[in-house]
Amino acid sequence: MGLLRRPEAWVFVILLGSYAFFWHARDWNSASRLMLTYSLVDRGTVLLDGLDQQTGDIAKFHGRYYSDKLPGYSLLATLPYALAKTVLGLPPHPRNVAGLAYWPADYWTTLGTSSFLSALSGVLLTILARDLGCGPRRSLLVGLSYGLATPAYAYATMSHGHQATAFTLLASFTLLWRETQKRPAVRSFLAGVLAAYAAVIEIQVGPVSAILGFYLLAQVMTRKRKLARLGEFAVGASLPTLVLLGYNFLAFGSPWDMGYFHHATDAFQKVHSAENPLGLRGLAGSRVLPLLWGGYRGLFFYAPILILAFPGWIVLAKRREWGMAVVSAATVLAIFLVNLSYPEWTGGWSTGPRLLVPLFPFAMLPVAATLAAGGRVTTWVAVGLALAGGVLMLLFQGIGAHVPQFIADPLREVVLPLWSGSALPPWWVSGRFARNLVGLLMPGPLAQLPERWQGLQFAPLVVAQLVAIYWAGRLTRLSPAPTERANPHPGSDLGVDQEQNGRRDHQDAQDPGAEPAGVEPDQAPGFVPGRGVNQTDGDHQR
Repeated sequence: MGLLRRPEAWVFVILLGSYAFFWHARDWNSASRLMLTYSLVDRGTVLLDGLDQQTGDIAKFHGRYYSDKLPGYSLLATLPYALAKTVLGLPPHPRNVAGLAYWPADYWTTLGTSSFLSALSGVLLTILARDLGCGPRRSLLVGLSYGLATPAYAYATMSHGHQATAFTLLASFTLLWRETQKRPAVRSFLAGVLAAYAAVIEIQVGPVSAILGFYLLAQVMTRKRKLARLGEFAVGASLPTLVLLGYNFLAFGSPWDMGYFHHATDAFQKVHSAENPLGLRGLAGSRVLPLLWGGYRGLFFYAPILILAFPGWIVLAKRREWGMAVVSAATVLAIFLVNLSYPEWTGGWSTGPRLLVPLFPFAMLPVAATLAAGGRVTTWVAVGLALAGGVLMLLFQGIGAHVPQFIADPLREVVLPLWSGSALPPWWVSGRFARNLVGLLMPGPLAQLPERWQGLQFAPLVVAQLVAIYWAGRLTRLSPAPTERANPHPGSDLGVDQEQNGRRDHQDAQDPGAEPAGVEPDQAPGFVPGRGVNQTDGDHQR
């Protein structure tokens, strides 16, 4: 029963189970990464010769084909693919065949990479929410909102690099922010590995990797960390960097060359080059509004829960949680500015602002701070925003989550008509609804339903989610009060006195995160009733 009372366990199971329900058709982005994975495992080579018909996201160098993507995601995916291939007896991917929309290995590889890492991101956010003072049910809300009520839901079911990038960056930050007396050298080393590996998956998040390095530098300069932590971080960061340089040398004959320099598709050749590998141009102010709001690519339209990030940053600043406040805000800003500068800012066939997806977990951190500081009204507002985002994401997931960039209002022009049984658009290349477990198990009964009722195939998923969330909320509220713990983030000042803690306990008892009678409400980690915050820095040698 102990595990059933832990909100992070419920978050992991609910998210991974929700992601496992879907099997989306390939797109070029996913196929390019998957082909490299299959080539590595099936044939032990980085060459994609014979697989070039599977994607237009491909590089051609000296007459041979390669993925145009950085290798980070594909390397991660080799483990789940090799495991699925061994256990299930999956055949090698066929070569020299026309592009395939579906291949069994795609499902298992995506589930073991994007879906698994996305569920872990939800777990980390749940843990960090507890650190910030959220009770078990509020922290549950944070983790589930991220995984089911933002476009993270869609990209957790695709083999794009966004969700793997989001996890590695968030995990690196978590190791730096929560460092305790236990193995600080190992934690700094792993934080460096994760921060650098994010840029080996998607090079455009390199600025965020640097932000994490500067965060550690600030901790050292303020004597909250030993100087040795910088060296350990740097050594860790060097390993993924060497992997990338080695891959580039193996594929293109130079550690400084990469697939982006050799696009075989004319449209991408005009964006990426050796002189400008990211393809960035000047900041385009005209993109700010459509990237923030509106049914086209609006951040707050597709992820309304993130509106609560703004008061959360104020809360973090008032609590003098400068590390989390600055790193989360800087990360959000850096990724947003890169998107503003990218000519293909729309993300092509996608759900919402695809290129902003790696910022979502960092924007959820101040959302958790808002919930920790707020009361009953704040919690219900968050629930409402999460429900709105969750319904929207299910609608997009249901039709395959790929809406072309030339559609001005994806929800009204494509998604709702498909759900209501209207005729398929002439450019639509797949079925009305995405492949899913119910459709695969019950194809006959579904085919007999009128088209306007075929959306009922997603009802079992929704029912299962609601039942699981109900029991998660019911069981996690019974979790015993945590014992006194050391401050997980040395140097923070969440100073609250006993009277303030008493007011919070009374407040928690009146909102959806309330504890039942006889159970002591949660104290935020690092809060010692009657004694303030434990300010001991287990890493700094005084």
